[in-house]
Amino acid sequence: MTTTTDTVLQLLAQRASCRNFTTESVDDTLVHHVLDAAVRAPTAFNFQPYSFVVVRDPEQRAGLARIAGGQRHVLAAPVFVVVCADLRRIEDLCEMQDLLISSEHPDALITSVIDASMAGMCATLAAESLGLGSVLVGGIRNNPGAAVELLGLPVGVFALFGLCLGRPAAVSPTPRPRLHTALTVHHERYDTEPRSLPSPPEATGLTSPSGEVADDERAAWRAQIDKGTRSLSRRRAPVWRKPVAEAVLEHPRP
Repeated sequence: MTTTTDTVLQLLAQRASCRNFTTESVDDTLVHHVLDAAVRAPTAFNFQPYSFVVVRDPEQRAGLARIAGGQRHVLAAPVFVVVCADLRRIEDLCEMQDLLISSEHPDALITSVIDASMAGMCATLAAESLGLGSVLVGGIRNNPGAAVELLGLPVGVFALFGLCLGRPAAVSPTPRPRLHTALTVHHERYDTEPRSLPSPPEATGLTSPSGEVADDERAAWRAQIDKGTRSLSRRRAPVWRKPVAEAVLEHPRP
């Protein structure tokens, strides 16, 4: 008999991002179930320093798609949930205790990003358990100021990533290969000995829930890595030399 634990492990093993959606609408009840599950994620001190902006309006989604670099699934999915780090909540909770803590506190920033990210992951698993397809979209950080204007975000609240929700247009996507666990796990202390990353054509450090990693999967992995490293190289590295709050919480206008 399949246990609940087995079901969760299977869901994680088969999890894959969906970028092709039907035009079928997603009922508000389903969206509520997804976000109700999201808030069950771990959160430091039970602060829950995040907020969700549920976007259904096609014009709003089109604007967010442009911010994300033209990712068509942002517009194609009937629901796009913007997951925001919400430091205003930490400020409000501190005021309840007659404490004054600025939203620019570095640890408050880190906590909000971590907690919002865990909530986002719980949302994706909940969505897939309900038969919905989902994909996380970090491209909405391409232009923070434009996201602020479009969503009406106040100071202390910023968009971290979006979550497309909809009915998959085709068969469930195949999970992408990941680095073998042996390349990511250390025991007792960080092992500084070199660990060989997969390199074409062998890519022996990759693993897949379906078994052997095919040649086309290795090529796709390499292409994705190349795309990501090029994207990083275009971003301004010196941003992390600025004070954390100044670098991330500032609201540049488009």
